[in-house]
Amino acid sequence: MKFKTKTKELREAVSSVSRVVNQRPSTPAMSGLYVRVAEGIVELIGSDLDITIKSRVSVEVDLDGDCLVNSNKLSEIIRKLPEGEVVFSDVGSDLKIETETLDFTLRKLESKDYPEVFLNNHEENENTQEVKVSELFDSLKNVGIASTPEGGRPILTGIYFNNQGEKTELAATDSYRLATQEISNFPINDVGIVSYRSLSEVIKLFENENEVLKINSNEKDIYFFNDKYFASLRKVEGTFPQYENLFPKETLFTVEINKKEILECLDRATVVAEGYIPVTFVFENNDLLTITTLNKDVGGGKEEIDIKILGVETGEIKGFKASFNPNFLIQGIEVLEGNTVYMRFSGNEKPVVIQGDVENYKYLLMPVRST
Repeated sequence: MKFKTKTKELREAVSSVSRVVNQRPSTPAMSGLYVRVAEGIVELIGSDLDITIKSRVSVEVDLDGDCLVNSNKLSEIIRKLPEGEVVFSDVGSDLKIETETLDFTLRKLESKDYPEVFLNNHEENENTQEVKVSELFDSLKNVGIASTPEGGRPILTGIYFNNQGEKTELAATDSYRLATQEISNFPINDVGIVSYRSLSEVIKLFENENEVLKINSNEKDIYFFNDKYFASLRKVEGTFPQYENLFPKETLFTVEINKKEILECLDRATVVAEGYIPVTFVFENNDLLTITTLNKDVGGGKEEIDIKILGVETGEIKGFKASFNPNFLIQGIEVLEGNTVYMRFSGNEKPVVIQGDVENYKYLLMPVRST
């Protein structure tokens, strides 16, 4: 194997692939980045078993071939190379990397131990569809804030693609909050649950690509690809919670708040709340909300903000209180479209439903006990 290319052109591709490789794998081969050269293209492959990424770069090829090298070391070398041409050569047990002024040798890993399934091509077939990235990726980011971090209950680490005829509703929950968003014209109807961490890598790969994204899937995996990148994501096994009935059937009242003002107020409150001490909403009349915070180790705070109450007569909300995790509250409000926040209350011990000017996104947040 021998090929020549520009450092700049290869750097982005290596970085994109290497970031998904597990640095503490069960076998040495899984710490590797697979390099495959054929027909004027170098293909780079990396995986952590849940997500596999491939990148293709046009290069000047002298000899086809392939090898497996440590992903982290290759990425560091490429990142620190000077700009200009670089030559890669497969020399015995090493991969040689040369420029005009320097050369490195990187010991190869045993390529026969690398799972063959990651090397197979799953791109074009009769089920391949196309999807525009903007609506899909924006919706994934909006909903993904409510998913559980990796290491938690597997089905709660993912986003559920709930197909409903010509519409698809995305849903994620960590048991304390729930986010849903309806998208239109999603072409795959058997996606199920996919890890939000894996979907985030897909967003990083393709969100700046000015073209339609191709997509297909099978029983276990979903594939996203274009001419430059390919990503294979392992679906999460299990049944997503029946979430539709979690949204309250009735609303006592709705609060209309300026988005910028409530976010600034909550940001100040978290100085004392430190991200985990609850903030308490206190309603005394129909045009003023008091937000209070008490941290026994630090101090407390109180701030008033102008609001508009919808759905009740004046005086009916006097004395109503509800407390929330401030970080969860901020995250749900930040992603809303428009300049207005609508908070729909059904009781001080029942979840609040938060929406913006666009109604296809809903964020449900459970109240917490105040200290």
